[in-house]
Amino acid sequence: MGKGVSGIIVAGGKSSRFGSPKAFAEKDGIPFYQHTIAAMEPLVESIVLVSSSELITKFTSEGTSVKIITDNPDIAGQGPLAGIYSGMEHLTSEWYFISPIDIPFINTRTYEILLEHIGAGKEAIVPIVNGRMEPLISIFHYSIKEKIKEQLRCNELAPRQLFQNSQVAYVEIDDADPFRNINYQEDLERYIKTREGGS
Repeated sequence: MGKGVSGIIVAGGKSSRFGSPKAFAEKDGIPFYQHTIAAMEPLVESIVLVSSSELITKFTSEGTSVKIITDNPDIAGQGPLAGIYSGMEHLTSEWYFISPIDIPFINTRTYEILLEHIGAGKEAIVPIVNGRMEPLISIFHYSIKEKIKEQLRCNELAPRQLFQNSQVAYVEIDDADPFRNINYQEDLERYIKTREGGS
């Protein structure tokens, strides 16, 4: 169990391109969100999943082991930063793993690599994969919370913007598989075939 580390899984969004709520789509017979929980659980003290109000009943009926909440009412619907802020309001911790709901290939080792880079003065640990920043699969320090609040107040909703005035450690990660987000049903089928050596 990681001391002073909690997890925030952001499950907002309409999944319109996917055709159904991605949180409940399955890989290997397991819902996407459960893959993320399983990857985080060995390293954190607690996990909160921030969902849209429409999906609360579905999550509850599945009997998930983590706390399910919605965005704080005053910032509801303001994108991933609203979900992250709401999660930070709900859980008191020094560090927070941040994750979206649509990365069913995520694994514990990826989080461990990021965790190795936390330290004094750092406000965020952000992976770089194939030259691209992955701001929503990161580790945030509690001190960044007020900056998120200010961005939301100013309606500046882009997560990348948060890092411009923050102390960030960027971590190059060679393995892109854990970061593959699934936007379409075809994406999932293609990635599974690729991993199995198919064409």
